[in-house]
Amino acid sequence: MGVVIVMQPENVYPRQSGSSDDMSSLVGKSLGQFRVVERIGAGGMATVFKAYQPALDRYVAIKVLPPHHAHDQVFVKRFVQEARSVAKLTHPNIVQIHDFSSEEEGSLTYIVMEYVEGGTLKERLKRALPVPEVAGFIIQAAEGLDCAHQHGIIHRDVKPANILLRKDGHLLLSDFGIAKILEGTTNLTRVGTGIGTPQYMSPEQGTGQPVDRRSDIYSLGIVFFHCLTGRVPFTADNPLSITIKHLHDPLPVERMLAEGVPNPIVQVVLKMTAKNAGERYQSADAVIDGLAQALEMSNLSMPRMRFGLSPSGPFAEPRSVPSGQLPNAGAKPSAPNNAAYGSVPANVGKVQLVCFRCDALSDSSQVYCTACGYELSDKLASADRFRGPNGRPVLARLAIQNGPLSGRAYRLHQVPTTIGRTNNNDLILPGSTVSRSHARLWFDTGRWLLQDLQSGNGTLINGARITQAKVLNDGDVINFGDDVVVFNVTYGS
Repeated sequence: MGVVIVMQPENVYPRQSGSSDDMSSLVGKSLGQFRVVERIGAGGMATVFKAYQPALDRYVAIKVLPPHHAHDQVFVKRFVQEARSVAKLTHPNIVQIHDFSSEEEGSLTYIVMEYVEGGTLKERLKRALPVPEVAGFIIQAAEGLDCAHQHGIIHRDVKPANILLRKDGHLLLSDFGIAKILEGTTNLTRVGTGIGTPQYMSPEQGTGQPVDRRSDIYSLGIVFFHCLTGRVPFTADNPLSITIKHLHDPLPVERMLAEGVPNPIVQVVLKMTAKNAGERYQSADAVIDGLAQALEMSNLSMPRMRFGLSPSGPFAEPRSVPSGQLPNAGAKPSAPNNAAYGSVPANVGKVQLVCFRCDALSDSSQVYCTACGYELSDKLASADRFRGPNGRPVLARLAIQNGPLSGRAYRLHQVPTTIGRTNNNDLILPGSTVSRSHARLWFDTGRWLLQDLQSGNGTLINGARITQAKVLNDGDVINFGDDVVVFNVTYGS
C-alpha cells in the first residue's frame, strides 16, 4: 500500500515547558507590529506565541512555522496563497486570521490570529462527556466547517487539539489550511502519503488519496466518538497500523452503547464515519440536520440555551431537567419589571429573580431564565468595562418587531453576540430567511458594530445592505433577512 504518515502534534495553545530553543528567543521581540509576550504552545508543526498589538490594544496568537520553511520558495508561495484564502473566512466558529507574513529576510513565516482565552477540546477529554454537551460542540464545529467548505477550503486536520473552547463553551476551529500547506512542501513523493493525525484521519486521507469535505466530516465523526466515549476508536503502535484499522475495522459501537449513548446518536456517528465517502453525510450542513433529528428522536436538548427562541425541532421546547439540559424556553416572558435586578418577593412567598436579558421573572431555584434561557447569575456583566458619560456601562437593546418573537426585547452586555437561526448562536431568530449564522454584533472602544456573516438574505441597516462591519447608531432599524429589529443604546446600573 505504501503509506507514509506525517503525524501532527496534538496541541494548539496548551502550555508546554519544553526545552529552550531558537524559537524561545522571540519572546520580548517584535514581529512586525506585534510584540511577543510569551510562548504558549509548541509542537513539530509550529510554535505558538501570545503577542500584543499596541495599535489596536489587543492580544493575538502568532503561529510561527519552522524556520527552514522560509527558505523554500515553493513553500512560501503556497503559504501566501493558502493564508489569503483562509483569512477571508469570517464565521463565529472559525478562529479569525488577522495577518500573515514571511519575513523579508527570509527567516520566519508566521500567521497572526485571534487569541482565544480558554483551552482546547482535547483538554476536556479526560472522560466521556454528556451527549447534549457533545452535540453542541459538534454542531458548532460543523457550522464552521460548512462555511469553509462553501469557500472551497478543506481543513484536513480536524481533531480535538485544533478545536478551541472559550470558557462559555463557544467553539472555534483552528489551523485551517496548515496541513495543506505542509503537505505540498515535505518532499513526500511516494504514492500514498499524507499529513495529519492518524487517529482522526479518513481512510482516503490516510492512504494519500484526494480529499474533499467528506474527509473532514469523517474526522469530525471520530472526534464525536472520542467525546462520547473518552477514547479514540482505533489505536496501535504505529501510524500505519492505525490507518489500516480506519480502512478495515468496524467502529466499536459497543463503547458508545456502554456510555448510554442513544441509538439515533450512534447512527449519526456511524454515518459520519462510513468507510466509503459516498455513504457519509455529503455536507456539514447535512450533519447538523441529521444530528438535530437524532436529538429529537432521543428526546434530548442542547446543554444550555442562549437567549432568544429556538427553531422548530428538538430545540423548540427544551425542558428544565437535571444533568445540564436546557431550561424551558417556550414560555412567554413576563411583563418588564422595573425593580432592581436581583431577588424580589413573589405573591406566593417564593423568591424570584429578574432576568437581566428579558426582565422576566424566574424562580430562584432555576439556573436559567425560564423565558429566554439566559443564565440568571448574569456572569457576562463582568465584561462591561466601558462606561458612558453617566458613569454607567454602555449596553445594547434589541427590540424584535415581527415574527414569533415580536414584542420582545433583549439587553446585551459588551461581549460579542452572534445572531442566527440555529442553537449555537447567542440570539436565535427562527425566521426562515435568517441564515444559520447570520450576523455578529460586538462592542469596541465606545461603539457597537454589526457585521454580516455572508448570510443568504443579507443584513440591512436602515434599508441598506451591509458588506462589511458597520457602526450602529441609536434607533437604527436592522433586517436579518425578513426579521426586523430596532437597535438602541442603553445603560446598565
